Amino acid sequence: MPVFAFVGSLTRPAPNYRAANGRGLSTLRFDAATGRLDPVAELAGVDDAGWLTVDAEARRLYVACDVPDTKQSWIASLAIAGDGRLTLLNRQPTGGQTACHLSLTPDRRFLLAANYNAVVPAGAPDAAVAVFPVGPDGALQPAAATVQQQGSGPNRARQERSHAHCVVPSPNGRFVYVTDLGLDRIIAYRLGDAGELTPYPAADYALPPGSGPRHLVFQPDGTRLFVVSELVPTVLSLAVDPLSGVANRLDAFAIPRRGDAIVQPAGIVLSPDGSRLFVGLRECDEVLELSIDARTGRLSQASRQPSGGATPRDFALSPDGRHLVVANQDADRLTVFGLDGGRLGEPLHHLSIGTPMAVALATISA
Repeated sequence: MPVFAFVGSLTRPAPNYRAANGRGLSTLRFDAATGRLDPVAELAGVDDAGWLTVDAEARRLYVACDVPDTKQSWIASLAIAGDGRLTLLNRQPTGGQTACHLSLTPDRRFLLAANYNAVVPAGAPDAAVAVFPVGPDGALQPAAATVQQQGSGPNRARQERSHAHCVVPSPNGRFVYVTDLGLDRIIAYRLGDAGELTPYPAADYALPPGSGPRHLVFQPDGTRLFVVSELVPTVLSLAVDPLSGVANRLDAFAIPRRGDAIVQPAGIVLSPDGSRLFVGLRECDEVLELSIDARTGRLSQASRQPSGGATPRDFALSPDGRHLVVANQDADRLTVFGLDGGRLGEPLHHLSIGTPMAVALATISA
């Protein structure tokens, strides 16, 4: 069965970004043997795609995007044809601004969305998180729940208010965790049968003040959680009790600065065997590889190398775990790395594409 890469790009100038050279959503065919990417199709009309999530089994792509002249962000649902081409099914508003992350619950009944709320116009909605039921045809139903998060942090330039940056369900589907860059917290909720979110402060996790947590990823069994913070560049390793949802720190890896360029972490992904983490480092334009001690959760640097471009904002593993595709936002380039025995190898392929913001790979049945 073919493997496709889906890429979302920035299509309109925005104050938080340096350029907007994208043309919409792109479908690329991915060669699992060589790592090569070849263009298949483009779809215009889904602007400023900040995050992509694929439901390969249902052949659906969900996209965090914006609609001009509206006062909130939107989520688009698209059908994926056997040749990788996309068809828009519908859109739903998120109830907030600057939607930046999506994830599906394990049963695939709900799509979770995080709104960063970079700028909230007067009178505009500012929900941090929204929950969308997924209809039987893959179209999204109106939000079943939205929640706000209140507070601020010590970094006045970046933490003046809540900035939800990532929303992820626990692997058992009982809890939802939201990294809030503005509040220096991972905020936990109980997920109800109808998609309702109930605050669950017993499982909240506080990071050191000024950390700015950005993204998190679970081990598949739900017993470990890894978090990358942006403002104080650090990767945390946490032990999680799947039944209570409570997390405790195992280790913290402070990402050192090398040379004049600052370190500003972005995405984080876990290798299929759970032994390694890959972290994108913007500004210094690198990919950091960390080894995870299976017994203690301790983190150690395995490698650190150029990302193949500028501003590695997002990346994704191939379905077989043998390649890492990096979206180098300000280089207008995707770079494919090989993973030799799970370890990051050399770049194998580059593909020019305007302002790539998000990338996702999936095997799609014909």
